[in-house]
Amino acid sequence: MSDRKVFNVHGLYPSDYCFDWEAFEADPEHYAFTADDIAYFNAMELERFEMETPMTPYEKRAVRRWVLSGHSVMDAPPSKYPYIHSHYPPPCFLDVYRTDKELDAAMKGMTRKEKRAYLMEYVGFQDEPEEQRRQREENQRIHAQTPEKAKEKIRLLQRKLFYIWMFLSQEGLEEDAEEYVKDHMDEPIPFEDEW
Repeated sequence: MSDRKVFNVHGLYPSDYCFDWEAFEADPEHYAFTADDIAYFNAMELERFEMETPMTPYEKRAVRRWVLSGHSVMDAPPSKYPYIHSHYPPPCFLDVYRTDKELDAAMKGMTRKEKRAYLMEYVGFQDEPEEQRRQREENQRIHAQTPEKAKEKIRLLQRKLFYIWMFLSQEGLEEDAEEYVKDHMDEPIPFEDEW
């Protein structure tokens, strides 16, 4: 027979616990929740979570240990892969636990470089191709060398162009304008050589 102690969620808070409704209703905005209040809330949340969420025995033990350490099941633990879990809504303990285990298993035996590539692909990040990197650096160089007066003129022209296209789109003339631009794109505009 096993000597393992049977887990009882109601053992996480004092057996004589009773929420102080009178103090809470007197001043709900300034009521300070006690350690027993928090322990009771975490225990009830754990009980509900275990009923609603299918888990393996290992996952169940991990979740219980997390709650026993004073956390809510909805609190995310620290992770080896924090950037994977930095989204909204934040993940609960079990989401982080499962993802970390899955990543650990998938990357077992990989080199550091292979792990980096795998994680980048996992989050949907791709290395910038060499040609794009060079083009971006060239654009940054040109932008840095462009005088402020020219930058302001470019901004103004971009703004005008944007609002003209918005107007054409709202009036249903966008396709006609596209056609016109295609037909005249190779023709120089007046005063073009002044630049």
